[in-house]
Amino acid sequence: MKSKEKSRQTSPKRRVVAESASWLALVAATSLGIARAETVRTEIKLPPEAFESGGRYRLIVQSYDTLGRPSLIPSGRPRASTQRTVTRADLVGGVRIDLVELGNEEVSRVERRVIAWVEPGEADLEFDARRAKPTLGSFYGVAPPGNETSESVEIVLDRRVRTI
Repeated sequence: MKSKEKSRQTSPKRRVVAESASWLALVAATSLGIARAETVRTEIKLPPEAFESGGRYRLIVQSYDTLGRPSLIPSGRPRASTQRTVTRADLVGGVRIDLVELGNEEVSRVERRVIAWVEPGEADLEFDARRAKPTLGSFYGVAPPGNETSESVEIVLDRRVRTI
């Protein structure tokens, strides 16, 4: 009887996935062998005076384990990324985006950095925008370091890319 009880104990990897309680975490662990899947909730805003005209814009949001300096866009691969076509009115009102981070290690909210930028145009065929980098003149923002109790991060696109 004891041998059956021991065989029912779950591995630490499966326990971590079960604790995250999302279908994506289960798919990541069983199909891809990834131990962690976590959702990072963001809200991105743009000051109304930033753009003078309407039109459509490409909004890119990426998360990184850490940034060298909070004012710089890192050159490494993001932990999570996405893009969306938005309007000026969307950005002024605030755009909510959920990023899905996949990885083998847990990153604390204090270490995680989320960056976002907006540039003229529409979302392109690179679905997740993992290789995207800001273009000259883009408005961008970096989320302040999070804390363990925060459910989402707010990013204000209040900086402008002057050099690449």
